[in-house]
Amino acid sequence: MPTPAAENYKASKLDELARQWDMTVCEFIEAYALDEVVPGICMNRDCDYTIEAEPDQREGWCAECDTPSVRSGLVLAGIL
Repeated sequence: MPTPAAENYKASKLDELARQWDMTVCEFIEAYALDEVVPGICMNRDCDYTIEAEPDQREGWCAECDTPSVRSGLVLAGIL
């Protein structure tokens, strides 16, 4: 079971992702809930790199960190 700290971190990354796409989290979910490609964000602590990803992406490639650390916003929101 995820810890509260891990859940807070995921929520902060989701907030940052929505902000970078000029939306609130609610707007983000409404806009991308049914799309085939959605924004994703790097989950590393000092990186906020975003890229389009598959909706169920959990380990997409971050071009900044050079690691498989990108998650889609829908995964972060707990939709997928």
